[in-house]
Amino acid sequence: MAAMSLANRITLGRAALIPVAVVLLLTGNRIAAAVVFLLASAGDVLDGLVARARHEVTTLGKALDPAVDKALYLSTVCALAAVGELAIPLVVLFAVPQFAIGIGAWILHARVHVVQGARWFGKATAVLTFLSVLTLIAPVPDVAARGARIAFAVSVGLSYVATLNYGITALKAMRSPRSPAEGSPREP
Repeated sequence: MAAMSLANRITLGRAALIPVAVVLLLTGNRIAAAVVFLLASAGDVLDGLVARARHEVTTLGKALDPAVDKALYLSTVCALAAVGELAIPLVVLFAVPQFAIGIGAWILHARVHVVQGARWFGKATAVLTFLSVLTLIAPVPDVAARGARIAFAVSVGLSYVATLNYGITALKAMRSPRSPAEGSPREP
């Protein structure tokens, strides 16, 4: 069995930070929770840079990285709902496209062995989600928290648009297995 790549180890390290961030948030340690969330999020950038720099982009990494991202955000927004920062219906609306993209990615890979890469619109939505969630975790003035809730709601709406875009591309890839997206982490 081959040794696990450094990038995948970083990704697993990010996964280990998820329960720490959630427990800190639920116990009222907002600054510490924000720092841990920030570290887990920064690790997302780091693992991708390391994988590309070391030429260690793996199938495991392509599956593990987005799974950890989704676990980080779903866990965190659920904890934010538990402490009263987010309304439960908004958390449910956030979860739907997360699961849809995850399930769709699994089906696409199982049927035509294609892994779709991130697109600029999805990345922009992710940045807005990150900024709003980080702001909601941190102890900020009420006006900033209200703005972060609005930004989060906007990011939820944008995630539906991004999910639709991924879905359309996935359907095209399934109809034409020789599409430019095949086996490529890049945008078709």
